[in-house]
Amino acid sequence: MPTKEKIVLIIRGFFRTNLLTVLAVFGVLAGIAFGFILRAVKKDWSQREVVYVRFIGDLFLRMLKVLILPLIIASLVSAIGSLDLTTSGRIGVRATAFYMVTTFCAVFLGIILVIIIRPGTGGERNRELEGLKVRNVTTPDTLMDLIRNMLPPNIVQAMLEQYQTNVIYPGNDSIRKYSS
Repeated sequence: MPTKEKIVLIIRGFFRTNLLTVLAVFGVLAGIAFGFILRAVKKDWSQREVVYVRFIGDLFLRMLKVLILPLIIASLVSAIGSLDLTTSGRIGVRATAFYMVTTFCAVFLGIILVIIIRPGTGGERNRELEGLKVRNVTTPDTLMDLIRNMLPPNIVQAMLEQYQTNVIYPGNDSIRKYSS
């Protein structure tokens, strides 16, 4: 029969080797519990309250997305570095050919669909909002935009775009979109 010290050592060893997995499972369970608690506290949420709660999940997903590209590139460089020169040359030629063929197919299909569907024609424009350049911004919206811009989902996209929150007026549950 194992002694108390042996059991403690076994548990410590388990947590040392599997700490990340245990924390991930704990995080998922805590998220599920938090969701049920929020649902039980209040049944009907206004659109603004949903935006505030969704903000935390949006930040988490942005952090995950920003990690994807560097991890893929690092694993590709590592895999190609372990190959010999002839094998990596053949794989490179095949990958380039595959990329060119799929790009050509996508461009060809896109042109055909634009000719057939003619997007943007036939719809009525809302003339009232065309000349309106005013955007009423609240302080929480500005802070959320600032934090969102600090955590871009894609590094290249962060250099090209800026995110802005659609304004939801505190006394009104409807979303109003204005261009800035």
